[in-house]
Amino acid sequence: MKNFKLGSHAIALVAMTGCAQLGGTDSHVIRTLHSEPTETLAEAAFATESISLVHFEVDSRPQPDDSASAFATSSSDIAVDTDPMALEPVVIPLIPSIEDANNGVTDGGEISAGRDDLTSTSPPPVNEMTYTLADIERLALEGNPTLVAAGAVATKASGLRYQVGVRPNPTLGYFGQQIADRNTDQHGLFIEQEFVRGDKLAINREVLGHTSSAQRGEMETQRYRVLTDVRVRFFEAVAAQQQLDATLDFAQLARRGVEVAEDRKRAEEGTLIEVLQSKTLLSEVTLAAEQSAAAYRGAWQDLAAIAGLSASTPARLVMDLNPSGETPNWDAAYDQIVSNSPELTVANALVCEKQSLLKRQQVQMIPNFTAQVGAGYDDGTDHGMINIQLSAPIPVWNQNQGNISAAYADYTRALENVRRVEQSIKSRLARTAQEFEASMASVNKYQQEIIPQAKKSLDLSEEAYRAGELDFLQVLIVRRSFYESTIRFIDAKGKLAQASAKIDGMLLTGGLDAPQDYTDGDGIRGQAFDGM
Repeated sequence: MKNFKLGSHAIALVAMTGCAQLGGTDSHVIRTLHSEPTETLAEAAFATESISLVHFEVDSRPQPDDSASAFATSSSDIAVDTDPMALEPVVIPLIPSIEDANNGVTDGGEISAGRDDLTSTSPPPVNEMTYTLADIERLALEGNPTLVAAGAVATKASGLRYQVGVRPNPTLGYFGQQIADRNTDQHGLFIEQEFVRGDKLAINREVLGHTSSAQRGEMETQRYRVLTDVRVRFFEAVAAQQQLDATLDFAQLARRGVEVAEDRKRAEEGTLIEVLQSKTLLSEVTLAAEQSAAAYRGAWQDLAAIAGLSASTPARLVMDLNPSGETPNWDAAYDQIVSNSPELTVANALVCEKQSLLKRQQVQMIPNFTAQVGAGYDDGTDHGMINIQLSAPIPVWNQNQGNISAAYADYTRALENVRRVEQSIKSRLARTAQEFEASMASVNKYQQEIIPQAKKSLDLSEEAYRAGELDFLQVLIVRRSFYESTIRFIDAKGKLAQASAKIDGMLLTGGLDAPQDYTDGDGIRGQAFDGM
């Protein structure tokens, strides 16, 4: 057994207080921060921390195939592990046709069944591959296209950050004057250079540095989205797999029940009502098996799409979970998510970006100056000559007030976006907490009371039936009740595992949603060379 922490891939990216490293900010301006300062952007982007709010013990070892074991008539007819969240690995059998089966009625009229008694008229294809959760996660991280796209955008941001800080190239030219005036020609070469003032280029890189931090945060956010979707769909598929297995087991009992009812009627010990009731139960269970098979195929195909698997036929999924069985402290869970969420890290980095952009617009009005030095020869004087020119725009009419106002509005919006993300996390956590608590209550109730009671009732009904104290229809009712409780128990365990996966995944979903691109080209570099 190995301890598997679903949040072990958390990365604390650049924090809000890191704005000071790329331009500085007063601590009272950004009041919605939760991360600590980091040494550098690169170090902050790849600092890891293990996070897990709900712990599971995951056994990734393949389990023995017991699909062909006999299905007896006692309380073990439908195998249910009453341990909390004990989702046992099962084999996805073929959907059986319950029209043909060997005689499973003993001389004493008892019901016995075996999985091999069932045949299938149109067996669906079965993928012989076996996957654990770790296998699917690894394949998803390798094959999900959104992760590659997020990495490409991060690389793009790094390239733009370099480009916006590059100085302009000098200009080399030729000049000639009085060429049409004989013996007075002047020829020469000049070199011209624009000098950017106000630290515009350095601030440009500061702006794009925060943009790069936001894109690295988006990479980690997308990674969480993919892993959370994989885990949620994996648990959903395992639950559907186990429900299908339990339904097929019960379908065999229902088939035996029809045979017993028909034999009793021929022996004039039963009635037509018993035969019709047993056939009705068989039809309902057969329909349930078809629905369970469709649910599993759909869950598997959804999982395969997220993980980038090419196989469309269901494969065997192996999983055994043993949760702590405790409900998390939701206030502490919220604080931990807010402190470590890459989604919030992105929002904070964008605040720093907009703050630096505001600073950049405020220095835009500082004029650059252009210097030109030329040297040549004057035919009229038969001497050389040197020209020097200096020029700069005068910011009389245009003082960039409109851009400064727009940048301040963007900065205000970024601050409010941090609050929006925090409230969104709180809203999603409230919904997930509701799902978790409802599922936990169901799992505990089924594990502690309903399943043990149903098992006991099934044992007693079998004993009473063999002693002639209970009629056949009542036995069918008890068995059906035990089967339905089993299906609901599996469903509750699956939903509890899914809710836990969402919490440990920082409440981030959408593994196939396109990652955000926060870059805006290198426009601010061109603006740095515009005259005022």
